[in-house]
Amino acid sequence: MKSDLVTRKRILDLLRTDRQGAEVYFERARRLRRERWGDRVFLRAVVEFANDCGNDCLYCGMRRSNRNITRFQLADDEIFDLARAARDLEIPTFFLQSAEDAAFSTERLSAIVRRVRDELGMGVILCVGARDRAAFETLYAAGARKFIIKHETADANLFAKMKPGQRLSERVAYLQAARAAGFQIGSGTIVGLPGQTLESLADDVIFLRDLKCEMASASVFMPHADTPFASAAPGDGYLGVLVVAAMRLALPDALIPATSTFEKVLPGEGQYRAFMAGANVITINMTPEDRKSDYQLYSDRYFVRLEHAREVVARAGLTIAAEAM
Repeated sequence: MKSDLVTRKRILDLLRTDRQGAEVYFERARRLRRERWGDRVFLRAVVEFANDCGNDCLYCGMRRSNRNITRFQLADDEIFDLARAARDLEIPTFFLQSAEDAAFSTERLSAIVRRVRDELGMGVILCVGARDRAAFETLYAAGARKFIIKHETADANLFAKMKPGQRLSERVAYLQAARAAGFQIGSGTIVGLPGQTLESLADDVIFLRDLKCEMASASVFMPHADTPFASAAPGDGYLGVLVVAAMRLALPDALIPATSTFEKVLPGEGQYRAFMAGANVITINMTPEDRKSDYQLYSDRYFVRLEHAREVVARAGLTIAAEAM
């Protein structure tokens, strides 16, 4: 079944609907997910291995200008040991994530990927910042198969404001280079960025659809104390759930996570609601406890643990399955 929500107007209609009317969209999104994926949810283990960043994004606690966090890089063996711990928990997919840290070389990263793939037999997903075509090819040859580069907003003017010195067109070019190297690609938006409109959120969904992203995500904006948006209001979690439904309806074949920010903004029900809106991925956080507070996307982060992931998946009437890599 192909999506019938492919126009910007229809996406806007969804984003503007009231809670009673939204149930029709949620049911349609669940039906599309079931037709493509069955009742499967794919479990990943993420390790955030480096937080030094060359960018100065206004909303992120790891921005270059923030002098109030301790910068770190995990050792290669420590990253491998965390991957092995994930495998021992029967999590087959290892998700390596970092800030845009140019000091963590492609060669070093590819050696880690190859070791995890060859010695542990795990699938590897990367979200390690924008890199050039040669780097993408090296990482693909090492065994990684999925690459995520978040665009955060498809509004070019808002993008330039939120991410000084960067352009949306460059982000698109990096995603296209990753695909040309063989990767399945993923991107995503932040719901509730200061200055964002419903129209720009609709454009985010169209952006992901037109790029034919195999992975699409929505995170909810949460302020960080050491950024220019320290006093900004958090994003609307319910609106975020509507964006998840819009993504599922526009991209029936995509892997769409129930991100941890939903649980932060809607405690005890956020990720469940995302699953009921069509999500089919959940990621547990295996970053070492003594480093979690230094990977500061926003203040007082919520970290998903395995028991919680299993409980929320079961509550949604879904089952955990291995992700094809």
